[in-house]
Amino acid sequence: MSEAKLMPTADDLRSNATFEALMWALARTGIVQALPYPDFLALAESLLDRECSFFCPDATLATAIARTGADAVSLPQAEYVFMPLGDARSISMLDALLCGNLLYPDASATIFSSAVIGSGTRLRLSGPGVNGSLDIAIGGVDPAFWALRAAAIRYPLGWDVFLMDGDRLVGLPRSTIVEVL
Repeated sequence: MSEAKLMPTADDLRSNATFEALMWALARTGIVQALPYPDFLALAESLLDRECSFFCPDATLATAIARTGADAVSLPQAEYVFMPLGDARSISMLDALLCGNLLYPDASATIFSSAVIGSGTRLRLSGPGVNGSLDIAIGGVDPAFWALRAAAIRYPLGWDVFLMDGDRLVGLPRSTIVEVL
């Protein structure tokens, strides 16, 4: 009896490469990672499946993400959030995000947003994954976001954040301390 070899498809390779970039972005906090497939749908396809929930105010992107099998839900129930952080209205909505609980800290939201990496608000990052501290600049994110994040996060509770600028990605785990300079 011959065994058929299971070969990865192009979709598998794309998802694996994107997933690897996401994990390195969290492991190397604040260090820009190269995204092999720079779009939010590729990020969603590498993480979401029918056991996940998401919120996305962009109807076109939400329809595409729904093809992963994940449930489109309101913001307070979403495990994955794909939305811009560039205006006060969006930031005010984040009060409703899942932050987990002490029994299940992983029952929290992960945010994906566009940003301008390398210019804008200067930030100093410290904590796990950062050797001492690291200064970065992030634009396209309303400055109020950083204060809201600081108030909401009580490690191990909080949200992980991924900021994408074209083919560049920065990850900010909930364990990261962000100081606005």
